[in-house]
Amino acid sequence: MANEFSEDRPDARPAAISQADARATLEDMEQDGATLVARIVTPQWYHPALGVITGVFAGAHALPGTWPVVAIAIGIIAIPVLTTTYTRRYGVAMSKPSGSGSRRLMLFMLAVLVAAMVSSLAIKLLGLEPWWALVPALLTFITTVVVGRRYDGALRQEITASSDVRL
Repeated sequence: MANEFSEDRPDARPAAISQADARATLEDMEQDGATLVARIVTPQWYHPALGVITGVFAGAHALPGTWPVVAIAIGIIAIPVLTTTYTRRYGVAMSKPSGSGSRRLMLFMLAVLVAAMVSSLAIKLLGLEPWWALVPALLTFITTVVVGRRYDGALRQEITASSDVRL
């Protein structure tokens, strides 16, 4: 088995790399970060599709009968279909925020979704007409599209900042 040790002793140190090799490795890492940032540009169709799904989640509770269960089941199926399609097409998957800015935006979107779902449920419990559920559903759709695009920008900026290595 080949190794980097000058001797076959466990306490032997690996051969020192040259400054030029270290710089080349850091430049390669910086290029990898730039390549990743270029690949996580979300296509125009993604956020509207996600907005429709979150809008369904937000408004489903006000539907009569068993329709809320059907709508939520469709939404649950649609989320992995959407994310898998994106991952297969673009070869990258981002599953969590990269820094504090993207984390705040994600938490804001989740808070809007939860508030919209509670509003939709309140519409049903208060006996209001089901069409009122379009208000929280539309608010959720708009928030998902607008804030989702800002989230992507923050995520790219945070990844770029974390991959910048000064030589």
